[in-house]
Amino acid sequence: MNLRDHYLSFQFYTYVCGIVGSEEVVRSRREIFSAIEIVRNTSFATHISSGSKAEGIDLKCSDYDHMMYPNFIRVYESLNDVQYNNIYMIYKHQIPFVMDTNDTKPGFTKLKLVNKAFLEHYILNDWCETVGEKTYISSKRFREQDLTDNMVVHGPCQSTPGGEFDSARCLRCNEWITPAQHWIHRSRTAWQDDKLITSAVQYGVLFVPIGCKNSPNEDLQWRISFSVTEKLLVHSFSHTQLLCYALMKIILKDLIKPKHGDLLCSYFLKTIIFWLSEEINPSRWKPENMISCFLDCIRRLVYCVEYKACLHYFIPENNLFEDRFTDKEHKALLKTLRFIYESPWISVFETSTFQNFRLKLDNSHRMELSASALSCFCYVKVVCRSVSINSTFKRLGNDTKEIGWYILCVCSRETLESSETINLADKNKSFYRQNKKLFGHFKMSLQSDSVSSWLLLASLFYKCKRFRECLDIINYCLVSCTPDKIYLHAANSFAEQTVFQQMEKKWGLLHAFKYLMIDNVGFHYPFCLLPNELISLISCKPLIFPPVVYSYLLQFLCCHRLQDYIGKLNALQNLELTRRERYLIYPNEHILKIVDQSLEIVRALICS
Repeated sequence: MNLRDHYLSFQFYTYVCGIVGSEEVVRSRREIFSAIEIVRNTSFATHISSGSKAEGIDLKCSDYDHMMYPNFIRVYESLNDVQYNNIYMIYKHQIPFVMDTNDTKPGFTKLKLVNKAFLEHYILNDWCETVGEKTYISSKRFREQDLTDNMVVHGPCQSTPGGEFDSARCLRCNEWITPAQHWIHRSRTAWQDDKLITSAVQYGVLFVPIGCKNSPNEDLQWRISFSVTEKLLVHSFSHTQLLCYALMKIILKDLIKPKHGDLLCSYFLKTIIFWLSEEINPSRWKPENMISCFLDCIRRLVYCVEYKACLHYFIPENNLFEDRFTDKEHKALLKTLRFIYESPWISVFETSTFQNFRLKLDNSHRMELSASALSCFCYVKVVCRSVSINSTFKRLGNDTKEIGWYILCVCSRETLESSETINLADKNKSFYRQNKKLFGHFKMSLQSDSVSSWLLLASLFYKCKRFRECLDIINYCLVSCTPDKIYLHAANSFAEQTVFQQMEKKWGLLHAFKYLMIDNVGFHYPFCLLPNELISLISCKPLIFPPVVYSYLLQFLCCHRLQDYIGKLNALQNLELTRRERYLIYPNEHILKIVDQSLEIVRALICS
C-alpha cells in the first residue's frame, strides 16, 4: 500500500474508533465484566460473562450473554477419566457425567450419568431421562427449568423477549476434549501465543443445553461450547482486528439481516475471522492497514458462503453452513455479499450505524464524539441486587481499581434500598447499632452518588421523625438535580458517553458518577425505608421513584407531619409540574405509573 492508502486507512481507523471505542474504552468494558464475574461467583455456581459486550464491543446490536454452571456437576470425556479422578471427585462432592457421542454430529454430545444412585439428588431427578439402561441429563429440561414469566427460551438460553439479555446455564468439563485436540497443535502464524493456548486447554470446555436440530435425540444432546476460549481469543486481538470484527457485525445487522433474516449470525463471522487471523501475520493488523484487512474479512465471508463452507474453528468436522441455505436463499445472499465487497464504502457508510453517528456528529456543535464504557456499568446494578455487600467486599477487597470501588458503592446503595430496619422510633441500643451500620452503607454509597443515596438517608430521617433534617437533605438534593445530569442505561447516546469519558479521564470514575450521573431512588423488599404513607404502592416489583419526584413527595410528607399547609401546597404544585414536564423522569411505563399513584396519595392528604 502507498502512503495515501495508509493515510486513508488510519483516518478510517480513527473514525471507527469513535463508533466502536478506543483501546482504552474496550479495556474498561472488559474490566467491568471481569469484575462482575468475580462478584457473582459462589461455591455453588460459577458465572461467565460472554457475548459482544464482554468481548469489549458495545454497539446497538451487541448483546450481553451470561453463562452459569453448577459446581456440583462435572463432565468427563470418558469413564477412565472419572475413575482416575474418583478420590478428588468424592472430596469435592461433584456428580460425574461422561460424554456419549454415539449417534451425534461433530460438536454435539449426550451426557450420561455415571451412577444412578445420584438420582436421589432432587435436582438431578428433574433433569434426567432414562433411555434403556442409560440415564442422560436432558438439555430440554435443563434449559427450561425455573423459566420465569418475563423470560422466553431462545436457543440454549433463557432470554428477555427483546433479546437484550441471554442467560445460559451450562455444564463444564475441566479437560480439553479429544475432538478439539487438533486445534492445539495445528500450524498457524504467531497468533495465538503458547500462553493463550495453555490457558484454554487448562480451562477445558462447556456444554450448553441445545441439541442438533431435527436429530432423533435432539432433546438429550448438548452443544460443545468454547465460549471462554473464544473470549480469550477476541481479547488477544489487536485493536484493528477488533474493529474489523465490529464492522462485520455492523454490516450483518444493518445490511444482511434486513434482507436475509437469520441466514447468517455473528458467530459465523467470529469463526471466519478466527480462521483468517491464523493465516495473516499479526503484524499486518495495524491501523495503517485497516482498509485492506477489512476487505480481507469481507472477501473471506463471500468465499465461505459461495462454497457453503464455514468450518467450526475448534472442531472442523462440523461445517456450520451444512444444509444452511436453500438454493434460492444462497443465490440471493451471495448477490448481497458480492455487492458489499465490490462497493464496500457505499455499503458501510450507508449502514444505519454510520448514518446515525454522522448525524449525531453534525448536531454535536463540533464536539468530537466517541463511544465509552458508560452503558456497560448498568449491568453492575443488576448484579449487585443479588449479592451481599460483605461477600462483595471479600471478593474485591484486594482490587484497588476504581471499577471495584464503584461496585462496592453500588452494592452499598442496593443494601440500603432493601435494608431491614427495626425500632426506628426507640432510641435504644438496637437503634444505635443499626444506625451505625446503615450510616456505614450511606458513607460508602455517597462516594459515587450525589442524589439517590442522600434521598435514602432523608427517608431514614423521616422514619425517625427528624423532619427538619429531612427537609435540609431534600433541599440539597433539589439543587443537585440539574438538567445536565445523565441517567445510566443500556443505550446512552454518544454525546452522553463522550461527556462522561471526558469527566472520567479528568477526575476519575467515582467523581464522574457522583457529579455527572443521576439515578432513581429504589425500594426493595422489605421496604423498611419507605414512608408509611406510600405503603399502598407496594406490589411484587421494586418501587422506583425519579429523584426530583421523590424529593417533592418526601417534602410534602414532611410538611404534612409539621402541619405546614403552605409547604404542602408548594410541594404538591412542584410535584405536578415535575410530572407534567417529565423533568428528570426516565421514560418508563412502570415508573410513570408509580409517579401518578404517588400524586393521587398526596392529593388525598392535602386537606387533611
